[in-house]
Amino acid sequence: MNQQSDSIEATKVDAAARLRRIRSQLPGQVLRDRIDTARACYGPLYTMAEVRRKVADTLPRKLGFARSATLEPIETFGERIPDEAVLKYDDAVQSGVFSNFWVATPTYYREHQVDPWIIGEVKGTELCAVIAQWDVG
Repeated sequence: MNQQSDSIEATKVDAAARLRRIRSQLPGQVLRDRIDTARACYGPLYTMAEVRRKVADTLPRKLGFARSATLEPIETFGERIPDEAVLKYDDAVQSGVFSNFWVATPTYYREHQVDPWIIGEVKGTELCAVIAQWDVG
């Protein structure tokens, strides 16, 4: 009986590996996996417009000042990113789930404020996840 249970277990492992291989060749299946992984690891996903609004909403309202958010590719962001945020960014890169990374900074007009966010775009979608936040002020 032990050999039989080992054989059944090996068949299950082979079937699981086969399913992963087949799914990896089907773009729609991989896309669903990326979305599910991003949600599981980083929480809710947002469109870029929703991200901009959420980042802008972190600023207090000021009479006569429009709250907004600027987005810059992480590769060109010139200010120092704290170590913890860099490590979170690296984990997100290593996951293979994201195609682009942005640093979103709340602004009044074009004046950058504090509390930048690292945003990751899920590959093949218009959905984004918040990877890290930090306060520079």
